[in-house]
Amino acid sequence: MTVRRKPTTRVNALAAAHLLRGIQDGCHTLYELTEMCGLQYQTVLKYCNALHKLKVIHICDWSEDVRGGRTLRVYAMGTAPDMPKPRRLTGKEICARYRAKRKQLQMIQRMAA
Repeated sequence: MTVRRKPTTRVNALAAAHLLRGIQDGCHTLYELTEMCGLQYQTVLKYCNALHKLKVIHICDWSEDVRGGRTLRVYAMGTAPDMPKPRRLTGKEICARYRAKRKQLQMIQRMAA
């Protein structure tokens, strides 16, 4: 007599399903997809690169990273053409942004005192 086992679901299959569901739901960065599916960043990056190469997903936007540069890819489901990466900020623009932040911080400190 043979014993029948229940079919088991593998963790990676579930995580990949959560990843695809996250991409299907809307536009997300790699960090958001990592939180949704519970996989490591490098694994999600490899999955997204493979899906992008097969033209299942595309880059629909570029998001700002911690330093303020628009370097984070935002992926969406579909075969639309990729959005081009925005140009880098010039030194003048970076300095102007820094000065504006500093000025705003000083004004807040003056009002709090």
